[in-house]
Amino acid sequence: MIYDAIVIGTGAGGSTVSKELSNKGLNVLILEKGTSYKAGTATNHIITTSIDLKSNNIDFNKISRDKNPKTKANYEFFNFPAELMHVEGMGGTTTVTLANACYSYSACDHDSDSNHDSVRNHDSESNHNSDISYQKPRDLNQLEELMENNSDIEVSYIPRKFIGPATIKIAKAAEKLGYMVEAMPKFIDFEKCNNCGLCINGCPLDAKWEASHFINEAVTKGATLIEDFEVTKVLHQNSKVTGVEGKTADGQIKEFKAKNVVLSAGSLNTPHILRNTGITSGVGEGLFVDLFITVGGYMNNAGLNTELPMGIKSEFEHYFLSPHFSAQLVQLLQEKGYPAKNEDVLGIMVKIADESNGKILEDGSIEKKLTINDAKYLMDGYDKAAEILLEAGVDESSIVSTPIRGAHPGGTAAVGRVVDKSLETEIKGLYIADASVIQRAPGKPPILNINSLAKKAAENIVKQMKG
Repeated sequence: MIYDAIVIGTGAGGSTVSKELSNKGLNVLILEKGTSYKAGTATNHIITTSIDLKSNNIDFNKISRDKNPKTKANYEFFNFPAELMHVEGMGGTTTVTLANACYSYSACDHDSDSNHDSVRNHDSESNHNSDISYQKPRDLNQLEELMENNSDIEVSYIPRKFIGPATIKIAKAAEKLGYMVEAMPKFIDFEKCNNCGLCINGCPLDAKWEASHFINEAVTKGATLIEDFEVTKVLHQNSKVTGVEGKTADGQIKEFKAKNVVLSAGSLNTPHILRNTGITSGVGEGLFVDLFITVGGYMNNAGLNTELPMGIKSEFEHYFLSPHFSAQLVQLLQEKGYPAKNEDVLGIMVKIADESNGKILEDGSIEKKLTINDAKYLMDGYDKAAEILLEAGVDESSIVSTPIRGAHPGGTAAVGRVVDKSLETEIKGLYIADASVIQRAPGKPPILNINSLAKKAAENIVKQMKG
């Protein structure tokens, strides 16, 4: 059989392409390297990779600061090994997301000005929480385009009753300090949500949108899904796609034929497949990972760990802050002598748009250096987070930070370097639809942007098939 299209990967991009093409009546084969797993167990499938950011090579005296910090910061997080997290399996990283529906303008190559106008939400329930404002987008045309492209994902602001007291405490402290606070849009069906705060585990109530929803829709429309099949390369002849080659779980080599192939294996795996296919120029370069830390302190019975995570945010030009519980903070506080348990931590994530200077090497290892700008944004974000925590009532001596981590790898097959504006490679019929095509770090969860890009790829395939 010759399929109209083979889609490699079932994450945000692959699931969207599969759904779109299947709804148009195309004969689609979906190939997933991993397997499905039970909802509520997603964190068991997180893969952590160490990254040497070589932060010890930075001359911190050369970093210009926005203002003098109000806390006694030593920025110990620079001394810890950094980590990159990702997930392989049905749904990709969407299973472990915190359902943050951010519109990442920088990912769409828009200016990242910080000119935000504050507008209030008119939802009657949310109006009771007058401490949280709602952002007026800096580019309404871009927002409208993204919303239209993602109309099949239900995005809404968190109802007031879902915003917990610890989150409100952080919001009030931030606004008292002059920082604009806004509700975090979420792709959650709040009619189904029980407000357990465990979004990262994968939602057993099916309240959080995950890529498996689109995969199920594609299969219902006639697509074929094969799990536990690792694609190793794309087959082509005379610069035109002919299919893919890969191996089954027991090591058998198998080929599938197709008129088009969409590579959505993720920014860490896509370069490997491209190189095996014979596409090498620019592949694996330009890696960003949306670096982040979580700054926290001791507050008896704060209860942030049981609240809906990241319910609000404060955006700045190159980073944003959002309430976030991390179990790593508990151990760090205990090492300082505090009798901390999970419920005793008040934490704030600092997520930056890091520079796209990393590489995926041919052996699969990662090479990436922390830049002076990266360090500045992390330090500035740390200072603001610590300032907010102090205002909220945290003891200054208890303030700690997790190591630097990354969770949104992208840029390794970017538009203009590996694919053209239609997301097609130099091989006709081979498209890429995952975060690897994004040119620079969004500094925010990129799922909605990936979905939008994937729809563009599907549209181009449909046009090509009709032509």
